[in-house]
Amino acid sequence: MLCALFALPVAWLSPLCAQETAEEAADEAPMEEPAANEPGTDEPAEDAAAMEAPADELAEEPEEKPRAAPKPKKPADAAEEAPPAVPNDPAVLAVLESNPKTPAELLRAINILSELGHAPLARDFVNRLAKAKLDLAAKAGLAHQFNSATLLKLARNAELGPTLAPVIDDIFKSADEYRRDPKRLAEWARQLSDPHSAVRAEATLALIRSREASVAPLVDILADPKRAKQHAAAKRILVELDDSAVPPLLGVLECSNAALKTQVIEVLGQAHASEAVAPLLGPLLDTKSSPQLRAAAAKALGEIAGHVPNAAEAMRLLEHAATRPLEQSRLEDQEGPTSPDVWHWDAKRKQSVPASHDATGRSLAVAVKLARDLYQLDPENASHRRLYMLALLQSAKISGGLSKPLPPGAGTAHDFVASQSTGVVEDLLAEAMAKGYFPAATAAAEILGEIGNSQMLSRSGTSPNSLVQASQSADRRLRFAAIGAIMKLNPTESFAGSNHVADGLGFFASSFGVARVLVAHPKSREAQQMAGLAAELGYDSDIATNGKRAFQLAVASPDYEYILIHSAIDHTPADVLLAQLRRDRRTAWLPVGLIAPLDDMDRVKRFAERSARAEAFLQPQNEPEMRLFTEQVLARAGRAHVTRDERKAQAIAALDWLVALSERPQRVFDLRRQESALEQALYKPELCTRAATALGQLGTVKSQKTLLELADSGLQPLAARQAAVAAFASSVRKYGLLLTRDEILRQYDLYNANAGREADTHTVLSAILDAFERTNRSVEP
Repeated sequence: MLCALFALPVAWLSPLCAQETAEEAADEAPMEEPAANEPGTDEPAEDAAAMEAPADELAEEPEEKPRAAPKPKKPADAAEEAPPAVPNDPAVLAVLESNPKTPAELLRAINILSELGHAPLARDFVNRLAKAKLDLAAKAGLAHQFNSATLLKLARNAELGPTLAPVIDDIFKSADEYRRDPKRLAEWARQLSDPHSAVRAEATLALIRSREASVAPLVDILADPKRAKQHAAAKRILVELDDSAVPPLLGVLECSNAALKTQVIEVLGQAHASEAVAPLLGPLLDTKSSPQLRAAAAKALGEIAGHVPNAAEAMRLLEHAATRPLEQSRLEDQEGPTSPDVWHWDAKRKQSVPASHDATGRSLAVAVKLARDLYQLDPENASHRRLYMLALLQSAKISGGLSKPLPPGAGTAHDFVASQSTGVVEDLLAEAMAKGYFPAATAAAEILGEIGNSQMLSRSGTSPNSLVQASQSADRRLRFAAIGAIMKLNPTESFAGSNHVADGLGFFASSFGVARVLVAHPKSREAQQMAGLAAELGYDSDIATNGKRAFQLAVASPDYEYILIHSAIDHTPADVLLAQLRRDRRTAWLPVGLIAPLDDMDRVKRFAERSARAEAFLQPQNEPEMRLFTEQVLARAGRAHVTRDERKAQAIAALDWLVALSERPQRVFDLRRQESALEQALYKPELCTRAATALGQLGTVKSQKTLLELADSGLQPLAARQAAVAAFASSVRKYGLLLTRDEILRQYDLYNANAGREADTHTVLSAILDAFERTNRSVEP
């Protein structure tokens, strides 16, 4: 039977045919039957003496015998518990009369009855199988004897599944545990050198069944020169493992052991592993490879591809192989379910280990490996170095978290890129933006803030350099990272694009850190209804009844998570409005939900399909519909979606930068342009103190009035009012009192009107008058 399962040489495995196998152990595994009086049995055991007494003796004195209490009858709704009728079918009768006992016989009987359409007749067999006490070896034998498709089909059987599914799940888990146990794998590998051919053959089959888990012990054999006699057997098994061994073996190619890599490459060639073509190009081209290693790579490539490329061709192939998965990382629809593991060499454990990724992560892991090979072949090639750094940063940023800075440390992507010159990283940033690798661009901008200097901002003359261009990006995280980097560089001279940097500071500072949605609908009543539905989901809403007003609101707030546009909106119709939103960096990547009536839905759907980050939908009428609509629209944002917590953190950082700029002499950024943004932040409790401090440094009439309005408001928290008074006093000391006489007299009236009333208000108003009276009124506005 086993010889039929595996297409292995007869001379190699023939001794095994006479050996006991794991499935035979499962066939013969003993089962424990429940005792007669065990809880859960239907009938109590009969009294042995009564059973042996003659019938006439039992009939003599029936009235003196104690009567057992009558068994309660099953309710009518338990009719399904009754044993099913046995059909007059020879095949069914043969199975039932076979009296299966071992686990394998029971499973076989269950499967046959299920195939014959009489699964209920197998319930007793299922119950007996569930009560069987099986060890790992027996379960592994069952998993091997009955293929996965058969077991899964039985587990999904509607009539048997509730009882059988947990049993089958346990069989799968136990079999996997049995096959992957490191001690057992090591023992099987050791048995490959056993003097008895039967033992060697059984160990071989066990290793083959263990699939990729057996690669590590087999590679250990290949890495040990003292076990040279076992090398041939280990290679044969690795070739027999076929596709399951290829990913772990590719990980081994990252090790520094040339002799081991040579043997692994031989296996990959014999297995005709197409996945190995690109990874083999590095060893083929590397002048530091041993002659044996290069020869093995050439031979393997010939076996796999039928052609050994020359040096120039191989470099082009390797560059293409590294670029293709990097480009795939831009496709955000790949994120989600995990894909096949990518294996890497662990130098400490001296073995290849898997790393789980989603599809994007897997593409990037492959891109990094191949781009590293390309870079190491020619470190002076600027194009190859840039490709490697792009792959490194794109992978590190996506895997580490788009909202988190790159972690530094030896061997990290951060430290490798930071070790390059400023010009190299500037070029890297420009390349990343041009090709749409925005996570990599964000990481490059962060690094430039650490290694750059202020002179780099003005080196490009009248054209903004790559970092300043990044501060105008439609990608919000990249824009924020670039502005943060420029703030770290602390420029003291004007540079091209400095106004855009200041505007960006104001944009981020004006965030309330709340979930917000913009509803553009021609009918205000229906717009209010949609705003109410959005409120049930936790969103604040703004409403615009025409396209022009919708655009004005959209570019003014950094808190919109998505925009709803009705197809009938006018004064800038829906299609024109969407085009305007896509041209402005503040709204270019915002997801848009297009709402249309049923008779216009087909047209609007076609328009949404042609538009980026847009979704068409009928107007939601209730909370579940609104929730579904919101989820679908937000899904269009992809990586561009920025959470409210992240927006709040950005606002705090932007205000800190504005305060720092306002407190030191500088002529690079005109902060008065950001007065409106600071006014909005003034009424956010967590941002109030920072906003008040910055406003106090502007020295404008409006800023002093705004601070007084907050201080005078008894509806605001005392801490906010006191912060406003302190900032007002600072502004007056620096720029003089910029209020009119009537405005000054009004403050005295407020103070007198509050006399003897609210103590907190008295304190605040008194501090305002103190600021007045300490001021030299001769200072000109």
